[in-house]
Amino acid sequence: MKSNRTTSFLLGFAFFLGTVFSLAQNNSADLTEKLYQDYKNNGIEKALSDYNNSSAKGDEYTFLSEPLNVLGYRIMDDGDLAAAERVFLAQIDEYPNQANPYDSYADLLMQKGEEEKAREHYKKAIDLSATMEDVEEKAQMLEASKSKLAILEGAGSVFKFLEGTWEVTDYAYDEGEKVLRRQGTMVFNANNNKTILSGVMKTNDGDFVGTRIIAYNAVDEQYEMAWASNPMLGIEPSIIKVEKESSDEVIVIEQYEEDGEQQKVKHVIDKESGDLSWQIYDLTNTDGKNPVASMTFKKKS
Repeated sequence: MKSNRTTSFLLGFAFFLGTVFSLAQNNSADLTEKLYQDYKNNGIEKALSDYNNSSAKGDEYTFLSEPLNVLGYRIMDDGDLAAAERVFLAQIDEYPNQANPYDSYADLLMQKGEEEKAREHYKKAIDLSATMEDVEEKAQMLEASKSKLAILEGAGSVFKFLEGTWEVTDYAYDEGEKVLRRQGTMVFNANNNKTILSGVMKTNDGDFVGTRIIAYNAVDEQYEMAWASNPMLGIEPSIIKVEKESSDEVIVIEQYEEDGEQQKVKHVIDKESGDLSWQIYDLTNTDGKNPVASMTFKKKS
């Protein structure tokens, strides 16, 4: 156990560090405001000249609170993309080995409609994030850049065809014989970029069957799914990897844990006709040649 004297010293030192950090943040905010006012009153050349003559030029990199980073977004929000571009490029020039300047510039390129250049800079940010030492900042950087790149490349939208209202017939197989389990309605809704789908299933009598959520994890480059049918049993999570995707067919591998054991199944979804034929194969306990369950989805107008 530390002595009271030592504890008092450590508490005092922590307070001192917190005060210094707070002052640094305030100084950065003050500088950003000054640079912004210089830009508004005298143009971007004056603002950049003042930054180059300030004590912040070449100082230790401060991630999201970098004066040029904040200034660039503020100008971009004003709609002056040409001036914002000058700021973000100046930040890249000053910190060429940091990830966030490339991510910020990619955001501006997206605003300009230059998607190919934006893609290159998001990838650069992802590559450089591997060198980041701060674990929390690294996680933030990867999440931001990989999510935006995924949306740009259309990743995460494999299941967008599920959006809408469907009449669902659900079958099981008993010793090779197809047996009807239930019939009902499934309604899937999606977010704006189709990377999250939530579906609610009810029987034809209107009784609740369950809720299914499918979401794309851009960082791990996989889909994560959850099924909740009984409010007292929580959710059943699983991981989905896409094996094949075409206009006619989607094949995915789902992995989940059941009773402490890992399970693996294959889903083969035929969507050629517009309706869906959905076959499920057990890859854990069988040879995977014959389906163990199947569903038909018919789109309701």
